[in-house]
Amino acid sequence: MTVPRLSISYTPTNGVTRELLTRYDMRVEVGQAYYEDAVANVADLVASVHLPWNEAELGRHNYAAVDEEFRRVSSDRIRAAIVFAGRHFPAAKVAVLHGAPYRWMPHEHEGGRVGDYELFIAGLREFADLTAEHELLLTLENNNCYWVNAAGESAWEDAEPTPDMRYFGCTPEHWLAAYDDVAHANLKLCLDTAHACTYAHTIADHGERTEALLSYVARPEAIAHVHWNGHQAFEPEGRTDKHLNVGKGSIPEELHRRVKQLDASHLLEHYHGEDALIEELAYIDAL
Repeated sequence: MTVPRLSISYTPTNGVTRELLTRYDMRVEVGQAYYEDAVANVADLVASVHLPWNEAELGRHNYAAVDEEFRRVSSDRIRAAIVFAGRHFPAAKVAVLHGAPYRWMPHEHEGGRVGDYELFIAGLREFADLTAEHELLLTLENNNCYWVNAAGESAWEDAEPTPDMRYFGCTPEHWLAAYDDVAHANLKLCLDTAHACTYAHTIADHGERTEALLSYVARPEAIAHVHWNGHQAFEPEGRTDKHLNVGKGSIPEELHRRVKQLDASHLLEHYHGEDALIEELAYIDAL
């Protein structure tokens, strides 16, 4: 098959086994919750790690918070995860980091509600230094655009994007600008195709929406990792994040084709069973 070397998101309960990974010559990406004993069976197959972004006792991490104490605690959690990954996953090459909230008014902790752009850039440089020490490439993921209904609930129906729940690095322009402003040899970008769609839904005209989606891959040299998902790019349900198989939904095929061509590591950020995987691999092969 003419497909790039792929990884799958791994949790101990999602059905991904070492046997499956071996059968399809695949690797895994692991998140913070699975850094320790639960991932021991596939530790040597970990190609990328997703750094922490939300924890029960802390809420959403905000390494750009104007509140110094909350910023320090958030940054410490991320730094600890980088060090752990560098020590325990020798085959891992990439660390994925969400942008920081610049406004998250529902945050459980007042200190995490407001971020500053210069602190965001400084935090990325600091993490890029540390990941380099542990032989990991730091990649900044484009974040969701968050849609809420009149009750303030995350929803697609009767929902609007809210100014009270926003991250740095959501729109293609801001995501690329952050990359340029950090200007660090050990920082690249991670494209999440579903997250891109949640932003594109803010654009009513479908032609302009497609142009916005393609603008995420306008500078392929900046992208080193992909969270590759299908998504409903034109239907209202696509206002919320979904992890559909590549080829499912309505993302324009041209975007998938360009994603396939990227000189990047590619993660299938979902697993819906082996039959669905076979179908998905055939779709990617045919692009």
